[in-house]
Amino acid sequence: MDSLFSQNKQVPLAHAVRPKNWSEFVGQTQVVQSLRAISKPTSILLYGPPGTGKTTLAHLLSQGWSMQKRYLSCVTSGVKEVREVLDEAKRQGTIVLFLDEIHRFSSSQQDALLSAVEEGEIILIAATTENPSFRVNKALLSRMLVYRLTTLSEEEENSIFETCLTKLNHKGNFPQDLKKELFRRSSGDARKLLGYLERILSFTEDTGSIDESKLAEILGENVIFYDKNSESHYDIISAFIKSLRGSDPDAALFYLALMIEGGEDPLFIARRLVIFASEDVGNASVHALPLAIATWQAVERVGMPEGRIPLGQCTTFLASAPKSNASYLAIDKALQLVRERKREFQIPNHLRNAPTATHKKEGAGKDYKYPHDFPDHFLKERYFPTNFYPEIPQFFEPTNQGMEKNLREQLKRLWGDRY
Repeated sequence: MDSLFSQNKQVPLAHAVRPKNWSEFVGQTQVVQSLRAISKPTSILLYGPPGTGKTTLAHLLSQGWSMQKRYLSCVTSGVKEVREVLDEAKRQGTIVLFLDEIHRFSSSQQDALLSAVEEGEIILIAATTENPSFRVNKALLSRMLVYRLTTLSEEEENSIFETCLTKLNHKGNFPQDLKKELFRRSSGDARKLLGYLERILSFTEDTGSIDESKLAEILGENVIFYDKNSESHYDIISAFIKSLRGSDPDAALFYLALMIEGGEDPLFIARRLVIFASEDVGNASVHALPLAIATWQAVERVGMPEGRIPLGQCTTFLASAPKSNASYLAIDKALQLVRERKREFQIPNHLRNAPTATHKKEGAGKDYKYPHDFPDHFLKERYFPTNFYPEIPQFFEPTNQGMEKNLREQLKRLWGDRY
């Protein structure tokens, strides 16, 4: 094995083999093309999952600029360190400041950078794993070019893997199945992939091989990356809900398993199921909401890991159930009309409550007809305020899905063309 690895045992392999020029960089093709086309120093922000090349791209981009460069991590640095760089820039000229994990800075800490970026005292290259729309000040974002990096594909991971072995002059045999397991574990994170490789190499001879039986022992437990405060958290719950809505129980179970294994709060999942049951299943299956409520209560009372069982049951039922959002749309339409207040209204006398003689004298409750006194327990009556007629708003438009079809037929029978 060459000196790159053997002479730098304390340097992580991912750093030791970091690309030194554009031709060595793998992945992010469109972003690389855009960055290479930048003709003059420009403040940029790179965001994307861990291990996708943000730091490397920052180094490659800035190495062609004849300026002083400083690196700060927002995990270990604060306004004091930023001020020192800004003061240095005032004295000696523009500095390229690479600010890693910028989302760790508060809004006020980010504000400290505004004037320096605006006046060109620093060229800011920032990196974050979070969506900058949520975690970076809009004023700062407006002064930067923003590039999104994506998770590496298996082909890109393989290219990085083989290139690293070539740089290390490693002759060992890595079967394709073993590499696929490494790619699965690293999930498109080059830094994690090279960390795994470094661990394997430390357990083998320079030209030795490793089989799958030893891999789990060397690499340890495969921990799923799931940050409840990250964008991926919202992406996974979004995919879960959309799989339920799309009536795909298997996909919904996959995302449910991701959340459970990642340590998501099971009561958060249960609450989302309750909302979904009413919003997306509604009256198409009146069993949905009671089941979701029961699931919430069951998870709360039995805890985990047993709570996964009612969560799985509820997930498969809701995904498989007929869907209707008619009730959800109906209440929003009614709320919109009330908020717009296009019409002033007064409750008709025959619908008013009459708790006292004074109310009755005023006519409250007069001429109210009790529906149960009539055939079919129904009569056509005016229930909207008087000034709503003849243009009666229709909020609820029942569908032909599941049980809601029966409601539609019932309402049409009672109210005719109105439904």
